[in-house]
Amino acid sequence: MMYEKVQCEYLFELIRSGMFDGEPFENGENADWEKLYKISRSHKIEGILCSGIYKMPEEERPPEKMVKQLEELWQMERGKDAVQKYSLNEILDAFEEAGIDCVPLKGICIKEFYPESSMRTMSDLDLLYRGECEKAKAVLLSKGYQCESEEKRYHDIYWRRPFTKIEMHHHLLDGNFHGTEYYEDVWERKLHLKEGHTSVYEFSWEDYYIFMIVHFAKHMKTGGSGIRSVLDIKVFLDAKKEELDWQYIEEELRKIQLGEFEKQMKDLSEVWFGKKKGSRLSEELTEYIIDSGVYGTMHNYRANRVVEFSGKSKNVKRGKIGSKLNVIFLPLYIIRDQYPYLKKYPFLLPVAWIERIMRTIFKRRDRIVKTIRDTEVDDDSVEKVKRVMDALEI
Repeated sequence: MMYEKVQCEYLFELIRSGMFDGEPFENGENADWEKLYKISRSHKIEGILCSGIYKMPEEERPPEKMVKQLEELWQMERGKDAVQKYSLNEILDAFEEAGIDCVPLKGICIKEFYPESSMRTMSDLDLLYRGECEKAKAVLLSKGYQCESEEKRYHDIYWRRPFTKIEMHHHLLDGNFHGTEYYEDVWERKLHLKEGHTSVYEFSWEDYYIFMIVHFAKHMKTGGSGIRSVLDIKVFLDAKKEELDWQYIEEELRKIQLGEFEKQMKDLSEVWFGKKKGSRLSEELTEYIIDSGVYGTMHNYRANRVVEFSGKSKNVKRGKIGSKLNVIFLPLYIIRDQYPYLKKYPFLLPVAWIERIMRTIFKRRDRIVKTIRDTEVDDDSVEKVKRVMDALEI
């Protein structure tokens, strides 16, 4: 567990100083620099921490060796940022020439609002596209990419050395989450051609913000999400808040039942990086997010599954049984990747369940106990997650 209230407050002070022209951090002698370094690595905000440290009096800074480590990590991120920008422009130009409709997603857009784009780290480039998969694949292969996986529920993954990873999305969301149906006709309702282009699309800033919230909520509901997601809200709203149509945003969020989630996350961003006073709820949210790391944890995911299967009765025992059964009897949107015939004949789902069980018994027996054991989660964790999800209404 990484969460410590005082140290997290110090971290937020450093971020305010480095990102939002806040006062220099003045508690260097009380800071647990090893803890702050560990959190920054877990949440991929090394450059932001480094920026805050630069504004401190030299005598109060962390050990020189740690500062150099942070500087090296940030320098690596600067190189990665430059390569990702080049790769993105190369792909967009190639897709434009080939007539493949696409739209850049997620961090690609938000990082331009940061004081330095390399402060907003990204593990990959996310693009939504429509059209023939083989046509897009041919373009990417011609640019030196290798296809790592295809038809993985809702995106294909491509890779090119040294570190350019691309997720080519067929859909904005997968599974049964808030907004899945909302985005079914996204090309007709929510996207428009970017000025000067014939195949590159973009959201309005209102719809970009809504999708940011939807994507954040999806991660919170599964394994959790990190500091970066809250920071994105603060950075984006500082740049765009005054020009957004808030009546439209509130109406759309109400349709997908994320109005309360957006309110609480927006408030949390001001508690962390602004001047809003914290509360008991903001402290619980902070603990959950800090301990989630940048991409969430399997522990949180398991606890969330138990909460989900507890139903309206909130019966934890029932939830634990349901989460175990769900591992055995996978939902259609997951298992159809393993058994392609389900894409054409979804009514054969029970047959696929039986086939999977028999294959596991005869070929992967050692995995049965491990798979069931991996669903175990303690009651305290379930209760903590339940409080957070109930407060966020997701």
